[in-house]
Amino acid sequence: MGDTLKWMWILVMILATGCGRVAVPPPTRLVPTRMPTIAPSPARTASDPADTGWIVAAQGVEVRTLTIAGIAPDVATPVYAVRLDPALVRLRVQYAPDTPQPLRTWVEAHRPLVAVNGGFFTADNRATALIVSDGEVHGASYTGFGGMLAASSDGRIWIQALRDEPYNPAVPLDQAIQSFPMLVYPGGAAAEIADNGQRARRTAIAIDRAGRVLIIVCPTSAFSLQALATWLASSDMDIDRALNLDGGSSSGLFVRAGDVLWQIDSFAALPSVLMIEPRTP
Repeated sequence: MGDTLKWMWILVMILATGCGRVAVPPPTRLVPTRMPTIAPSPARTASDPADTGWIVAAQGVEVRTLTIAGIAPDVATPVYAVRLDPALVRLRVQYAPDTPQPLRTWVEAHRPLVAVNGGFFTADNRATALIVSDGEVHGASYTGFGGMLAASSDGRIWIQALRDEPYNPAVPLDQAIQSFPMLVYPGGAAAEIADNGQRARRTAIAIDRAGRVLIIVCPTSAFSLQALATWLASSDMDIDRALNLDGGSSSGLFVRAGDVLWQIDSFAALPSVLMIEPRTP
């Protein structure tokens, strides 16, 4: 995503950070009823369970599919979730603003276990905030709003709310990506988000109370940001904190782990993606 309107909304958010509610930009693009360009495999049918529960796909990778009623009027909402053990997998941020690609192309080039779209970007495909890729720092941090997903060289992965814990350049980071808004604040409290109720495809990254990393994607235009925040905080995923990533045309999720093959492509070319790789000794 990326246009002048987004920057106007970022300015609105900065001005709003002093009050109790956080203003946010509109979704990247409203996709009324379209499904992903490549459907998850195997495709879900009416006979599939509404909730598969967590299924082990590979060492350190669990997957779960849910169909949720009551989010969008008269439509069942599909949700795809991945749960990761940081002791067994590695987080990697890829950033190539000069050669943005659909998520499937990133996956074909790097062959990760899991890949998901990153944060917001401008019309010339530059990230709107800080990115750290293999220790190399790009861009500048958000101040007073948003959040940061980060990993240290020893494999620790965390999310910090920049409103309460600003980015510290003295802390060495191996990987990091910033986005907004926070959906769930540390401790499990749903954020209060002053959105306009617009629904779009959504991507979120979270940490549960056991320290596991969760990736949650809804590939249909069902959730508003507030509805997603409320649902995440009240779900049984035991979420401690969660951060919104770019949505709309940017949302995508690929899983190639064991017998699991999920292929939910982005509609847009992406300059940044998050990848999950096996941890090597």
